Amino acid sequence: MTPEQLEALKGDFKGIIDASVKENISSIVGQEVAEKTAAIVAKMRAEKASGNDISGISDEMKVAFVKDIKAITRGEKAAMLSNSDTSGGYLVPTELHAGIMRIAATVGLVARDAQFFPMSTDTLDIPRYTGSDLLGGYLGEDAEGSETDVAVGDSRLQVATWYTIFRVGNTLLADANIDVANWLLALAAEGLAARMDKEGFAGGTFVGSPFVGILGSTEVTAYVMPATKTAFSDFNADHASDVIAQVKESVLPESAFYFHRTVWAKVRQQKTANGMYTVGQNNSMIAANFKKVGIQPAGVLWDYPVYTTDYLPDNSASAISTKFGVFGSLKMGLYIGDRGAVEISKSDSATVGGKNVFAANQTAVRVLHRHAVSIGLPAAMVTIGTPAA
Repeated sequence: MTPEQLEALKGDFKGIIDASVKENISSIVGQEVAEKTAAIVAKMRAEKASGNDISGISDEMKVAFVKDIKAITRGEKAAMLSNSDTSGGYLVPTELHAGIMRIAATVGLVARDAQFFPMSTDTLDIPRYTGSDLLGGYLGEDAEGSETDVAVGDSRLQVATWYTIFRVGNTLLADANIDVANWLLALAAEGLAARMDKEGFAGGTFVGSPFVGILGSTEVTAYVMPATKTAFSDFNADHASDVIAQVKESVLPESAFYFHRTVWAKVRQQKTANGMYTVGQNNSMIAANFKKVGIQPAGVLWDYPVYTTDYLPDNSASAISTKFGVFGSLKMGLYIGDRGAVEISKSDSATVGGKNVFAANQTAVRVLHRHAVSIGLPAAMVTIGTPAA
């Protein structure tokens, strides 16, 4: 068989694997998640082809990971994964955990930008400064200095357990290879990144959230648009300028705007009386010198990048007294506690997505990760909202 034929055969195998896994995912969590995961896998392959694996995980470790998942499904001992004392699952090695987090950082804003803290216990208290600028004073020749009032608050990271469950065909696991590993890693990373985005931005504004989130925080400065501007789509460049003024100079270099894509679409459409776009037609173009890679800005507003996320209110949710946007630095404003390695467990008799995995010759794989989300420096961020009626 020629090298060209071998490469074509490899492509066929990839297509079979992709179609099989994607079909399973879409039947459980929907077509949108399946498409996102497929895009992650495609990105991993493209980066690998250019000599830069975004996961940082060696091919040998990827194959060993799939072999261990295969061993777990058979009730055998995993070679690379270590047993968990808490729930009987298997903990992935530190390198594999770091790789999953690196993949998550290429698809999730919070996973990429927030400040991460390793946690060895379920609770971690982090001091944070909540006062105004600490200017101090000057001492006289023979005078005592007075104590400066330092307002130090507390950011408590309280761990909660996140999970995601998906089905994997046993025949698919029979061939332990890199493509299967990429799908499994991408599934875990996409789910984790999406949940962190949802908790970081929206938090307690939706049912079942264990964390507060930026929109739900009473500590983060809330910018309210003028009384006559009661719709999300009323947000304009003037308002954006006022929002920027709420954040201190030291925070601005790391700041950005965050909206749902449908809200940003309406903001971009605003025009002056003579038909000129108020935010500038060139704002839809991405500057080549942005520091952050992976997730690209959707545009620029007053020279600050605009990022879009599904976990801020969309334009159809427009209402009075509603927060819908964020400006500021997630790096300074949002803390993520990382309670240790990702945990993998399995079931060959569960019902997932309405299907009995035993009858379907499949295995349900559950991924657990224990993390916390907390507001870090409230002054580093501003929420954007509509006024009351």
